[in-house]
Amino acid sequence: MNAVELRHITKRFGPLVANDNVNLAVGQGEIHALLGENGAGKSTLLKILSRISSPTEGRITLRGRVASLLEVGTGFHPELTGRENVYLNGTILGMTRREIDAKFDAIVDFAGVAKFIDTPVKRYSSGMTVRLGFAVAAHLDPEILIVDEVLAVGDVEFQKKCLG
Repeated sequence: MNAVELRHITKRFGPLVANDNVNLAVGQGEIHALLGENGAGKSTLLKILSRISSPTEGRITLRGRVASLLEVGTGFHPELTGRENVYLNGTILGMTRREIDAKFDAIVDFAGVAKFIDTPVKRYSSGMTVRLGFAVAAHLDPEILIVDEVLAVGDVEFQKKCLG
């Protein structure tokens, strides 16, 4: 059974067509990448998959819990600490407080921000912010994880950790 199915997805912004009749099937446990030039519509398609945006035409079927990380710091409030943002972002992604409590130490350890967890996120580097955001999304245990170019700001070791 497929975890993701896109059928005849088209997205228009006025006269501009960002996605034109896209069909895609992703089986459970599979990893796929969207590759293309700037402006090809990759991020638009990921926003449709994340249900941030709706297609102009077509049908989407998603089977399972979805977590998406499309922009650095999405769901983070800059005035709140890393700890507070873990709880906020975890809640936004559908985790219960009990789930977050149980996974909190693993999230912080994975992100490598333990020394800064009680510091406001506005003081974090972009790399620290994306590491924490990715760690929260990854520990949601989603069946479907959608990631855009946010890992480009992470260091090579963190990228390996995410993909391993």
